[in-house]
Amino acid sequence: MADHATPTPTPTSTHDPGTGHGAAPSRSVKRPRPVKSCIECRKRKLKCDRLLPCSQCQKSQRHCRYAPDGDAANLSDASDAEVSERASKKNCVPSAAHEQTPRTRERLLPASSQHAVLEDYGARLDRLETIVLANAESSTNSTPNLRHQPLTASSMTIRGLTVKGGLRTRFFGQNSTRVLLNLFDEAKEFMFSRNKPREVMEAFSDIQKIHRTLQDEQRKALTPITVFVDSMTPIQKRMADILPKKALCDQFLQVYLMASESIYRVLHIPSFMAIYNRWWEGNVQSESFLPQLLSILCIGYRFFGLGKGLQPDRDGVHIPTACSLVRGWLDGLRGKQLVDFGTLQAEVLLLLAQRMINPKNQETWTHLGLIVRMAMTMGLHRDASEFPLKISPYWAEQRRKLWYTILELDVQMSTQCNLPVCVRDGDFTCRPPRNLNDDEVYLEMQELPESRPIDHMTDSQIQVYASSTIRYRFKVVDLINRIDSLTDYQQVIETGTALERALDDIRTVAPQTLPATPEERNKQWAIRTVLDMHCRRALLNLYRPFALSTPDVPQQILAAYLRSSVAFLTYLDDLDPSSESYTQLWHSHNLVFRQDILQAALSVCYYIRHIIAANNGKYGSHARSSAAATLHPGVWNPTRTQPETIEEACLIASESSIALALPRLIRVVENAFNSQTRRIREIGTDLKDLVTLTVVLSVCRGGTVNEVQKRALDGLQVIIDTGLQSMQTSHEAIASLPRGIWTVLQTPLSLVAIQTPPGYVNPVQPFVMSDELPNVIPDDFAMWDMEFWQPLLQNGTI
Repeated sequence: MADHATPTPTPTSTHDPGTGHGAAPSRSVKRPRPVKSCIECRKRKLKCDRLLPCSQCQKSQRHCRYAPDGDAANLSDASDAEVSERASKKNCVPSAAHEQTPRTRERLLPASSQHAVLEDYGARLDRLETIVLANAESSTNSTPNLRHQPLTASSMTIRGLTVKGGLRTRFFGQNSTRVLLNLFDEAKEFMFSRNKPREVMEAFSDIQKIHRTLQDEQRKALTPITVFVDSMTPIQKRMADILPKKALCDQFLQVYLMASESIYRVLHIPSFMAIYNRWWEGNVQSESFLPQLLSILCIGYRFFGLGKGLQPDRDGVHIPTACSLVRGWLDGLRGKQLVDFGTLQAEVLLLLAQRMINPKNQETWTHLGLIVRMAMTMGLHRDASEFPLKISPYWAEQRRKLWYTILELDVQMSTQCNLPVCVRDGDFTCRPPRNLNDDEVYLEMQELPESRPIDHMTDSQIQVYASSTIRYRFKVVDLINRIDSLTDYQQVIETGTALERALDDIRTVAPQTLPATPEERNKQWAIRTVLDMHCRRALLNLYRPFALSTPDVPQQILAAYLRSSVAFLTYLDDLDPSSESYTQLWHSHNLVFRQDILQAALSVCYYIRHIIAANNGKYGSHARSSAAATLHPGVWNPTRTQPETIEEACLIASESSIALALPRLIRVVENAFNSQTRRIREIGTDLKDLVTLTVVLSVCRGGTVNEVQKRALDGLQVIIDTGLQSMQTSHEAIASLPRGIWTVLQTPLSLVAIQTPPGYVNPVQPFVMSDELPNVIPDDFAMWDMEFWQPLLQNGTI
């Protein structure tokens, strides 16, 4: 129960039942009393001890929050003004006057009752004035209203565009490494400067050769086998010819069901397994089955281990050839086949399979638009109960599962590309699927059973929970794409708070218990990770444009963004590295979350740079005193002043938790770099991203120019050694490869030592372009494809 002080009794009017008249009350109007309980205790009517976190929130593991000072929600529901209102309302005439207008009713009342009504109006005006003045004071003092604070976000860290020749352009959103690099001017200067030290230029030259060699190798690996693709044999026969043996198919199928058929529900598992067994017996019942099976095997084999599916192998399936055959089958369909449910399943499964080997987000986003519209032409966006021709409960539930899978892909791809979703919240009426096991739903059933509680583990539990948060993730995509039209943080904070509550609820949906076997422990970890990742990914994308900007951002955004970035980098810490399945789980995790890991690592580097500057520079003492006044991340303390610099704001965010201390932040970024380097030959692992990460971390850790160069050179050497080892070649073999065409800079740059505060890196001179590249400006992302991989040759030598 919320704590309220006992109100002082106020004299009330005495009412005469015979006449309906009452004496005029004599009372004073008092200000509403502020609520001192936390928001969660007040909502749940619990006794709050007013600590932070309070004992009630500690017991329930809830996020303890207090309403900002001056907020209208911080006024007691039983304040003196409201008590006076209730007392004065008792003096009104009986209900017969309710049909009159207020002005007519006042003329019909006796003088004493009219006085009571006027006093009631006066009390309401006084209370309204109190709230307005409180908000006005909060907007003028040193603790502004967070929700209505003006937005501050740099366009350089929101979006970018590559322009080549004026005709070829490509849009990049805030998730791109190219755009995030704009946060680190010193790192850009280090990478793009044409006058590097000799050893650094040699390292860049070796990395460029390794990169080109791996790119050529990957292009060959992604080429389908022509004997199957170009053959005149019926396509169903060709798909059957590339299938592995049944024992291997069984293994790949089980891996797919465990790894993918969780949040992406495409199949009804019992029905599919029955058709699968009949197919091996020689009974073919559906043309769409073989394309579906081939896509499923591609996904399962890719999760099986590093490099699987990219080379012709008798013990596996060649994924590029399989995807090409399935695509050819889909392109050959006509008429009614295009609105068949099995065809739509094959389209979705093929999309998932292609992402496993060639994660080009923009191409996936484009093709997903076709799948969304195909599903809408089949009516999946409307709930099956709306149609006069009744759809059986079994098929109605399968339609719901597939529709929410498509929505999940739409939200994810739109977020990754920083582009609008194909379907907006409100464009569909299809209800979420029920939390049931697949064996509880069968073709002959007349009615679906009641959905189980969300904390009961079923085949659909993950998708059901994800569907409950999808409206907030739709809102995130909408806010990001119209960020220029936002005027304050109102919608950003409301949506972010809803997502943080969803993250807290995961402890209830998937409670962390002590499993009896390692397999159960790994399965529990996978469920919690998938649930947490989808909410946290949306939260990071919502907060990124603001957290990586200026100190005017509300402190709760900075703290929440740092916590979520570190969480994304430490999922694997909960696994036992000595377990048998650790390698496969590690591979699957990095395969699915590679881009998110890179984004989180670069974001943590941003905090590292400013925390070091705050600790060693002029911001240290002020920032530490402000951090000491911070009670809890996300709670705005009236006694704390607004951080004056981004260094101070980042330091306050890091000192909000011992898990966000500077040494740990550096360690988790280094672990992320090492983990990604181990996958250097995997398709999609771009050496440019690894170079960016190691250079950014080296620069952000501060020091002199020589110290920064030494750290960066060590990181580049790790990339070179790992690349050579993965290619099974020597440094001499790479050094003998021909160099590309190099651009000679007419006016060389030089590193100039400038006196800077401790913790800062001595900057280099501004970037100067040669006359040979007149159309390129320093911020043009075309540099990523030119100077980055083409170190300067002066006089024919490096």
